Amino acid sequence: MSDKNTRISEARSLAASLLDDLENSSSAVDRILMKAKRLARLMRDADAQLWLDYETKGYPEDFNFKTIGSCEKYAISSGRYNSVAGNYYTQSLSEYEAIVEGARISLSGFSPAAVGAVKDFVEKNATEILLNTQLKIHRTYKDNYSTSKATFISFMAGLHNYATDMYLALELGDAAQDIFETARNEIDSFVRAHCPKAAEKIVAINERITDGSTESRTAALTSCRRLLMTVADSLFPATDIDWIDQKGKARKVGEEQYKNRILAYMSDRVSSGSNEAILGSELEFLAARLDAIYEKTCKGVHVDVSMQEARLAVIHTYLFIGEIALLPRDSIK
Repeated sequence: MSDKNTRISEARSLAASLLDDLENSSSAVDRILMKAKRLARLMRDADAQLWLDYETKGYPEDFNFKTIGSCEKYAISSGRYNSVAGNYYTQSLSEYEAIVEGARISLSGFSPAAVGAVKDFVEKNATEILLNTQLKIHRTYKDNYSTSKATFISFMAGLHNYATDMYLALELGDAAQDIFETARNEIDSFVRAHCPKAAEKIVAINERITDGSTESRTAALTSCRRLLMTVADSLFPATDIDWIDQKGKARKVGEEQYKNRILAYMSDRVSSGSNEAILGSELEFLAARLDAIYEKTCKGVHVDVSMQEARLAVIHTYLFIGEIALLPRDSIK
């Protein structure tokens, strides 16, 4: 198992343990905070590490909650920060836990039995003013405890929301990995069996993407176009004889008409016209992007491709090959 897989596995286990602690109140807040900070480190979540540090040590005066980035939502949802009024609680979670405990001790030290004793004393010629004063103090202690307890629980809910989001993200990652692993196996088997030369192109694309420069990203997308051409060469070799599509239209299927050749291959294998139209639309969308970049690079025009654009185009190319791989190959209609 790779270091990354080990780290993600540990984070998943830790997120589940943290949720258990939060939902069952089985640990003190200091211990819960340490677990949460460890989870943030494992997830490489810089915003969460900063936010949890403030929750542990307290917030400074004139603090700007925008500095905790994606974790501002947890501070707002927990009631720690009022974005409308612009005010916030500066106490750390541990400090607020102590406030709650102090309010609890004050309330328990002033029990209803003590009030009853005062009442008995009043009935024995004491003034009612003393009783009313004692009852007001009791209500104050009770209100202080209720308010501080509710605020503390609200703060802890922010931690719970963070732990839940991290756990679900990790679970989603596992599900996505399983889905893509299944697709990868099918695509790899198809490439090895039917267009082995495409494997070299895929390796080259990956190397260019990981390089990180604008030129390498452009080269990666140009390689994606060549990858589709290689797939077309293997599945439907170029010919001077036109291909007649389902609508009776003659289409060129020469060397440069790789889209038509892929469409010809798919047309003989899809189960319905609607499926063919969907696959054709996907191919047109993908090829249009790749062809545009190819034409610009051929003219020496600079093409500014972001990492996200390049990565998505590579993924779409790979998954489109996966759709071709799923088509039946041993029965032609």
